[in-house]
Amino acid sequence: MATSSAHVHVAVDQRELETAHRCGPDVLPAFLRLLGTLGRATKHPGLLSEKAIDSVGRYLDEDARAEASRAQLVGGGGQGVRVEFRSRRFDVLTVEAADKLPSEQRRHCVAIRGTNEVARRLDASQRGAAELQVTLRNGATLALRQSKRAERMVVLITSAQGKKKALDAVLGADDASALAALFVAAARRAPAVAEGGGSAGGAGPSAASSGASSPPSGARSRWVKMADGGFWVLPAWYAEACALVAQDVFRLHALVSATSQHISRALFVDRVTAHRVVSGPVERHHTLVKAVLHRASGGCACALHKAAAPTQPFKCLEVRWEFCGCALDAHGKCDRHYLAERPTASAAFPKVCMAGLKCELHCAHDERAGLRMPLLANDPKMDLGFAQRFLRDLAACGAHLMAEGAHDELATDVAQLMQELEAQRVLHNHVGETMLQRDVSAVYLLRTRAAVSTKRGKFEQGVRADCNAILKTHKHLFRKKA
Repeated sequence: MATSSAHVHVAVDQRELETAHRCGPDVLPAFLRLLGTLGRATKHPGLLSEKAIDSVGRYLDEDARAEASRAQLVGGGGQGVRVEFRSRRFDVLTVEAADKLPSEQRRHCVAIRGTNEVARRLDASQRGAAELQVTLRNGATLALRQSKRAERMVVLITSAQGKKKALDAVLGADDASALAALFVAAARRAPAVAEGGGSAGGAGPSAASSGASSPPSGARSRWVKMADGGFWVLPAWYAEACALVAQDVFRLHALVSATSQHISRALFVDRVTAHRVVSGPVERHHTLVKAVLHRASGGCACALHKAAAPTQPFKCLEVRWEFCGCALDAHGKCDRHYLAERPTASAAFPKVCMAGLKCELHCAHDERAGLRMPLLANDPKMDLGFAQRFLRDLAACGAHLMAEGAHDELATDVAQLMQELEAQRVLHNHVGETMLQRDVSAVYLLRTRAAVSTKRGKFEQGVRADCNAILKTHKHLFRKKA
């Protein structure tokens, strides 16, 4: 899975977890021959016959359209039947179920975008279970699943209405050999065909050829239209950079691990969105970039700072960058800050006003805001000042990404930016065993609800004095007490 290896902190689309490709033209006829044999073995002798009482069409669609579905299947792929070979490599689990796994297996889980689920990479002994799937125009499917017994044939039929029917039988020796040969043929990719052509596996170009020519959807900025306007979904490479800043600068993985008593969590960004707010007077216009954390990165964090969490249901944790975002003119002025003596802009990503830049962690709940925690890199009592420039540059890049396209040049610039940030972290000793031990201490103190005195700038009594050293890098994570 290329996406997960390149962007280890970004949730993946569920389609990216499957190894699937379009089959060659010889696969569907071979499948239909075996399907007829399976029908006879399961007391459905007329499974592929026209207008038969036990026709497969009755399992593919409602009675009025049953015969049309049967005819489409038997007629072949040129009529819109898609035949794909799939290989299972992941097991999909809810976050709650994954939390019960041994820590070694949980570390191999990948967050699935837009869900409360993760995918666990299967062990070598579990991977590779093959499936041949035939899909009709109406959405009905027939899935031939490979069994551990070579002579067993199992087909799961799902109708256009979602009803399921399983046909399961043991084949004779000759048919078992044909079944094994079918999976071998299905595993071979279909040859590429010209645009507008077709094959027995379906109409149009093969999945292999079309997938190779277009980048994945997560590599591009995408506009989402809403009734009140809309927002931009930013590319996965930008989401990875936001996650790295949240982890390597603000150490938010320590905070999300503290939201549960016994589980250490990694940071997964579900998506990053950009919003241009232009309602009301110009003084209120601003740009908002939100990195929404996946549910696998922890739940409500309000209890770490407040006596009780909001009663409204928890939605998500968000890292927010908010800034002016107005375009700068040739003189470095914007409509909102035209009286400023000098422009506030990013040198790496110019022409965007960065006045009023602030970064916060929000714990979002339905109808009411939860915890709002400032993420400051310019606190003189902390050792994060070196990161201030990188935060401004990354936020400014988010504003430049609010346009359709893949933005390859910006991706290269951000990659270089993150390399420079890593070098600064090494220079300031923010890597290796030193930071790991600080993270461990921070998780323990957060779970015990340790607080920092605003007057003394140190932990309150009851916390060992040597623990104050972590405040240089982790102070913003703790609740403050006067």
